[in-house]
Amino acid sequence: MVPQRLSVKFFVKSNGPVDLAPFTPLFHRWIQNEVVEGLLVDVADYKHVPDGPGVILIGHDVDYAMDLTGGRPGLLVRRKRYQGRVGFEEILRDTIRKAIHAAKAIEADATVGVKLSAASMEITMIDRLVAPNDEQTVAAAAAQIEPLLTEVYEEGLEIRRGSSDARACLSLVATSKAQVDFDELLDRLEAKAASA
Repeated sequence: MVPQRLSVKFFVKSNGPVDLAPFTPLFHRWIQNEVVEGLLVDVADYKHVPDGPGVILIGHDVDYAMDLTGGRPGLLVRRKRYQGRVGFEEILRDTIRKAIHAAKAIEADATVGVKLSAASMEITMIDRLVAPNDEQTVAAAAAQIEPLLTEVYEEGLEIRRGSSDARACLSLVATSKAQVDFDELLDRLEAKAASA
């Protein structure tokens, strides 16, 4: 199962509302200073949409967003295009890596005042044809992502279905059984990639 598009979302730690206003200038700085990977094009502002896409840094192959979908604010990284034939694990590994780097960049910027949790991530397969949101595909997707997630959440993890609405894209939420930070996740991800 290789979806056309895939996203990874790390949730904001606090339960309160997130001020999206600082993210528009932040994302413009990311474009100017090439802070994150990808050919970055523009910033789209959807702050006015309740539980919507928030503020999006649009790129050619990858988008970065402070997303409010589902009432759970967080950093969402969406992969849209790939070079050549790429396997699912490679796409997922690279998307998680990009999301970790973006999360670290957000937390390092004092202007936004947002802290993200590394202990939980939502993986969404944005391809209803390849990955319909049904029980059979959810089980297959969980089995497919578990080996990679076991690498980054080596203390143990739980995987649950994001939405049971058949109209929604298939999403799985993986939660570590112990606290972990983004540096640890990145070290584990890169160590396994280097040994492969």
